[in-house]
Amino acid sequence: MENLRLPTSIAWWGIGGLTWSTLRRSIESNVLLSTPPKVLVLHLGGNDLCIDSCAKVRNNIKREIKYLRTAFADTAIIWLDIIYRINWRSSLPTKIITSKRRRVNRFGRVCVQWASRSTSIIVDIDANTPVFSSRMGCTCLQWGWSSIWTPCGHNHL
Repeated sequence: MENLRLPTSIAWWGIGGLTWSTLRRSIESNVLLSTPPKVLVLHLGGNDLCIDSCAKVRNNIKREIKYLRTAFADTAIIWLDIIYRINWRSSLPTKIITSKRRRVNRFGRVCVQWASRSTSIIVDIDANTPVFSSRMGCTCLQWGWSSIWTPCGHNHL
């Protein structure tokens, strides 16, 4: 289903291990010789929760969203909440990561709304939400009226 059957091109940058501190380099390498995107959906931060403090993650998010707003003034930015994972790549207890995830999601939504032409999407997924795996290593999270396909264990831009 090329470009989701929309009359435009869609680029999907699924980068395993991506963090807020490496986002800028990734964007610059993908957009360097092309036109800026019309819409940028930010779906990352889960890896940051496992390695950095909330304060550091919030500072990185604020800095990078400020950069995105300056570099891509006409681009609409969408924040997609960091979703719940059954397995986190961390020795921290799930309860602590869940608390950090909620605080970072609230902060990310505020930062994106502060930037004009932006919005956020809250994904209400928890341990009771059915998760299916396919042979290609993907998961399908059943969510309301739609499904979200994501490569397992990765965050995406």
